[in-house]
Amino acid sequence: MSTYSIKDISSTADRFKLYTLMCNANELEDKIVFVKSQNINVINIGNEMATYIDGLDDFSYLNIDVYDYCKKLLNKYKTKVNGSGNDAVAIYNLGILLEPALELNALQLFKEFSKSTSLIIIWDNQTDIPDRLAWPSQKNNFFLDFSESQLKKLQYAI
Repeated sequence: MSTYSIKDISSTADRFKLYTLMCNANELEDKIVFVKSQNINVINIGNEMATYIDGLDDFSYLNIDVYDYCKKLLNKYKTKVNGSGNDAVAIYNLGILLEPALELNALQLFKEFSKSTSLIIIWDNQTDIPDRLAWPSQKNNFFLDFSESQLKKLQYAI
């Protein structure tokens, strides 16, 4: 993974604008505050999706409904970094997107979205494999593999 700054996010012309801000679970709040201090909106995807799903009356098209809602949510909160350049948004707590019942291709969603907007994933787990985000207890079962789209590492510095 290459290392980039917030300034790089606003001016990049890469095809996929995918970034990760790595941290430990006890550092998560500090990282969220840092990203917000850079005028980038931060979304707790797990909380937002759970609330949305809980409010649904019909689950017939759950995967389509969740996919569409997630896209709308990301678009709603994207904003210009420091008022210029690329739009950006940050997300964390992604586990719900990999729930088998949702049949959601989170990786594809992120890749498509990142073509037009910089997407920062605040990841509160350590990773052994570059470009692969996995939960420590589920390394081989549930993970996001960004090897075909290059996940860039964001610096924790202003």
